[in-house]
Amino acid sequence: MTLHMRRLSMLEMAARTMVPAGIAVGVTSPRDNVDPMWPAEEAAIASAQDARQKEFAAGRAAARKALQALGRAPSAVPMGEDRSPVWPRAVVGSISHDSKACIAIVAERDRYRGIGIDIEPALPLEAELFAEICRAEELAWLRQLPFQSRGLVVRRFFSAKEAIYKCQYATSHEIFDFKALSVVFDKQGRFDARLMIDVNGFEKGTIFSGSCHLVGDQIVSLCTLKEGFDLDADYPNSAMG
Repeated sequence: MTLHMRRLSMLEMAARTMVPAGIAVGVTSPRDNVDPMWPAEEAAIASAQDARQKEFAAGRAAARKALQALGRAPSAVPMGEDRSPVWPRAVVGSISHDSKACIAIVAERDRYRGIGIDIEPALPLEAELFAEICRAEELAWLRQLPFQSRGLVVRRFFSAKEAIYKCQYATSHEIFDFKALSVVFDKQGRFDARLMIDVNGFEKGTIFSGSCHLVGDQIVSLCTLKEGFDLDADYPNSAMG
């Protein structure tokens, strides 16, 4: 097994450990030869650069792997007008990719209201981006950390907020920026995030929970909302670290 294949296998095993029961995982890579896109998917990406087409195709291949792992037949996952994946009617899902790997998760809509996954390179973000991603209270906590570690921590904030955004979008279909979420991490990689604005389907103060872990040289973040999710729950995890 090559190093590349071992990394993909490690990523898939880690993702399966992270997701709760009822969520299926598929992992591919834009560096590999994957199955061709389905006709319904090709039009949305026809004018994109080659690298983007490879990532898109690998992401859709990962989505079909996840659908099969869920016990469903593979199907097209075209891009909607809002650029989000269009899943089969009874399914919720999420896709994320970088230059090394693509990961998709899917679940039955009657079990999950929304799910979100994000994958990022485990590389520090530039200091000039901190204020775009973090709220004032997050920046205040960040200043207590050693300077050399801050960029990677902000990458964690970025990834967690991306996963939360994808998770809630299945309900709200609203776009908001990073400042709409105030995130708290614990030392085990779990996070809770308070929504700081009202959006369609979620009131200000709603708490989203998930996890963010380092897997090899990538960061993976997950957020899920089960049906019957308690909108009034307070922060269950309170330590940042």
